[in-house]
Amino acid sequence: MTPLVLPRRQLVSHRHAAALVCAIALSGATWALAQAAQGGGGEPLRKSDVIRLLSNPLIGAGEVAALIRRNCLAFRPTERDWADLRAMGANADVLGSVGGCAARAPRQAKLTAPAAAAASHAPLSPHQPPQPPQPLPTAPLPPTAVVASLLTPRVVVGPGADALVLVQAKKSDGAVAGGFKLMLRGSAGIPGGAASDVEAVTDDSGFAAFHLPAGRHAARYRVEVVGAARGALPGRPQVELVVRPGAPARVEVPQQLDLGLPGDGTLALPVAVRDSFGNPVPGEVIELRPAQGAMGVVADTRTTDSLGRALFVIPRAGIREPGRLEVFARGARLASVDATVPNILSSITTGFVAGDGQRGVVRSRLTEPMVFQARGIAGNPLPNKRVSFRAVNAEIAPDSAVTDSAGQVRLDVTLGSKAGTAVVTAMLDSVQKQATLYVDAGIPVELMLEREGIRVDGGHIVVELGAPFTLTLRARDGYGNPGAMAGLLGPLREMATQFNARSRLVKLVSVQPDSSAAILKFKATDLGSTEVTLFAGLRTSVTVEVVQARR
Repeated sequence: MTPLVLPRRQLVSHRHAAALVCAIALSGATWALAQAAQGGGGEPLRKSDVIRLLSNPLIGAGEVAALIRRNCLAFRPTERDWADLRAMGANADVLGSVGGCAARAPRQAKLTAPAAAAASHAPLSPHQPPQPPQPLPTAPLPPTAVVASLLTPRVVVGPGADALVLVQAKKSDGAVAGGFKLMLRGSAGIPGGAASDVEAVTDDSGFAAFHLPAGRHAARYRVEVVGAARGALPGRPQVELVVRPGAPARVEVPQQLDLGLPGDGTLALPVAVRDSFGNPVPGEVIELRPAQGAMGVVADTRTTDSLGRALFVIPRAGIREPGRLEVFARGARLASVDATVPNILSSITTGFVAGDGQRGVVRSRLTEPMVFQARGIAGNPLPNKRVSFRAVNAEIAPDSAVTDSAGQVRLDVTLGSKAGTAVVTAMLDSVQKQATLYVDAGIPVELMLEREGIRVDGGHIVVELGAPFTLTLRARDGYGNPGAMAGLLGPLREMATQFNARSRLVKLVSVQPDSSAAILKFKATDLGSTEVTLFAGLRTSVTVEVVQARR
């Protein structure tokens, strides 16, 4: 080709230069078409010719399809050839032309082969000049084939959705294949998908839209576009359906994480993330947070693996107390796990935490219940532990109970009838704990007089004239317990004045308090017999006989 030379003084505008470049490019494209079509006036195209034509951006697909229909092909397309043609951008028109040629090639071969054999074996007369070869008869064209071109060869959806698969169908002569029924063979085999293979009919433009149920499972599927009679189409076009997991919907974690004893080392918490259909969710960022900051656990994040799993490693040394750990995905809390310590009973922190040391009157009920608490060696409450109780000088209810969620049991206590102390004992496993209660005597209902340790009230005593003698006054409640005398001292002192004014034989000298009694000192002033009666809210008396002192 002779290069184009422009005079130096001639000015060429940019527009003229661009037009010139396009003209040269179009000339090259036309030359490529001519090269592909030349060779004996319509020589079949090789695969390399078709690839070269498709790769030329200046040659339209319609021109390539027309050239293939006119010259046909020198090869029979294989599955690999069909895939290569689609990869080079062959549309439905080009693929239809290739399919039409592929359908004609076997019939032409069957018809031309016998004719050529007959011509080669025909006898020649020595006097007859050789005749030029006769053209082979042309086989009638088969019915026009339909070729489907996938507009969406790969579709990605989530589980439970419908995938939209778009197909364009054309006939091998380039005409639009409208009203043609197509099927997706194998779509009925998708778990949770359609009950039968999905069907669609092309519209007037040759386009068909399949609504393919993707099922519930995350997986990859391949379905083939076939005709209404399930016959394979040229190139056997296949759609790749990719079902990816949905958003995280739940997290599987252990119900409980045992923190163990305080110390070094680490704890492992496995989690598994699933979508609403139960599919593992890979590549998802998961966050672990403590529900209470006092636990001491530091928030952490992990990314799930291909099976939707992640493993959190928690340093044991940073844990200060048990609590609850929460798992988050995309800002939403999807699961929680109780972090607990071993249920090993502590003999130090287990015992009565309320009600110990209370004081009350005999046969009275304590105003506050007694509270027993069971704790582990890590200070954690121990629920569902059965505790037995027994009491001395008291009645308790219940005598056996199971600790609540706080590890506690509450007791109602009624004090016994003996003034002094009452003891309540709790027994849990090998641990025994005691609580002491104080029992006060009740209201005095009786006064007693004693002389030298012998009860004399209501009786008779003999004293010597002029000699002092002592009587001990005691109070007793309804259960026989010595009553407190503090409240009786005042009335006794007031009574002393009245007593001395009335009594001629015996005088009350003094009233002295004792621990649980009152010491009364008397002196006999005259001979005779008299009744000494004492009043202090209650009444008691003794007959005193004064005799002459012995010498």
